[in-house]
Amino acid sequence: MRIISGNKKGKKILLPNQDITRPLKDSVKENIFNILLHSQEFKYNFDFNNSIVFDIFAGSGSFGMECLSRGSKFCLFVEKNNSTHNILYRNLSNNFEKNKFEILKKDFFNIDFQFLIQKYNPTIIFFDPPYELENIDNAFEKIFKSIESFSKIYFIAHIKNNKKLKSNNLINLQERIYGLSKIIFMKSKN
Repeated sequence: MRIISGNKKGKKILLPNQDITRPLKDSVKENIFNILLHSQEFKYNFDFNNSIVFDIFAGSGSFGMECLSRGSKFCLFVEKNNSTHNILYRNLSNNFEKNKFEILKKDFFNIDFQFLIQKYNPTIIFFDPPYELENIDNAFEKIFKSIESFSKIYFIAHIKNNKKLKSNNLINLQERIYGLSKIIFMKSKN
């Protein structure tokens, strides 16, 4: 797996054990970025320059690294698994300056997510939970409640195809299905 575009295009991404994580396929990642750059909902050219990104359940960190390569100012990665965290740190430290990223080695459910949003004011939140996450509805509720009073936050979820996702706090922009997975693009209403 490699970074597909930007100033780090072609740089190799180390992958964690696939029994622990489900890597974001390059083809799906490329489609996500094509939508961000060319879709009417994103005004045909999402501006990565100076954007702040959250990569939740980060795994290898491929989404956040792609954003950094395209000009994002900063990315916060959340990954609790010890061995995956080590791979993530190697990927980031091999490719980006330390002031461009922070890794939280914590369980998502033990994080004060609203505090993080107030602190960093993210532009994009990418949420890629394990398919087998038992309390996924609680995770979505936690995110939606945290971002309801903030403006111009885009939320992108990579979830199992059979999962329905609705929020009173976000506008559903579009959904794309890729085999067993679904990508949902949403934005805050404010």
